[in-house]
Amino acid sequence: MPVHGRELTTTATSLRIVDAINRFEGARMSEIAEELGLANSTIHAHLTTLRNHELVVKEGNEFYLGIKFFHLGEQARHRKPEYEIVRRHAHELSNRLNEEVAFAITEHGRSVIIFDENNDPAKEGFQVGRYFHMHNSASGKAMLAEFSRERVEDVLDRWGLPKETENTIQSAEELYEELEQTRERGYSLNRQEALEGLMAVGMAITNPDRSVLGSVDVSGPPYRLSEDEIAPELRETVTQIEREIASRYGTE
Repeated sequence: MPVHGRELTTTATSLRIVDAINRFEGARMSEIAEELGLANSTIHAHLTTLRNHELVVKEGNEFYLGIKFFHLGEQARHRKPEYEIVRRHAHELSNRLNEEVAFAITEHGRSVIIFDENNDPAKEGFQVGRYFHMHNSASGKAMLAEFSRERVEDVLDRWGLPKETENTIQSAEELYEELEQTRERGYSLNRQEALEGLMAVGMAITNPDRSVLGSVDVSGPPYRLSEDEIAPELRETVTQIEREIASRYGTE
């Protein structure tokens, strides 16, 4: 885990408890204690603090994450006006293609979906908040292709190259070749590398200063998704997004 300065042990323990509750999707105090190798009394003190601050709730003998995390997450994903610009264009693209369109950003070496536009009400927003590794997702590879070699190496040092399907890239050399191909063609591809039966075409969105805001990808089953048809539509959408962002800040 990267070290960014002095870390408070008590705070870190509370956050580890939050992560454990999230992994278990609800857990008893004894389960958390066993998972983290800490005494029940220690876990109890942290859980009491988290409950007092409305971050954890108790139902019966089990603890769950509080809805306050949803409130905080909503603030995080709406904190930049650029995100709303992307969401609007992603919605329009989804309507045109009748396919799922997602907007992702990168934090701490992974990509996380901020908005997920889909014409199927049953699936609307179902991927929002979901994390993906960057080496095997279209959104991740689109952003990695814009990063410096050093920054890509930092991502690999932290997360490695987890194998999630038979198609997942398994070597740094192969990934660097893939990123070069992404730069040459102008868009990234996910060929069932994160989930079996799911293909995606992605493209990075850059700010006027050329920093990466995030990426947009179109996903669907391979039999239905054609990169030759999707890529031009995606490119036009990203161009419109970048133009509107530049206009907003008077840099067009």
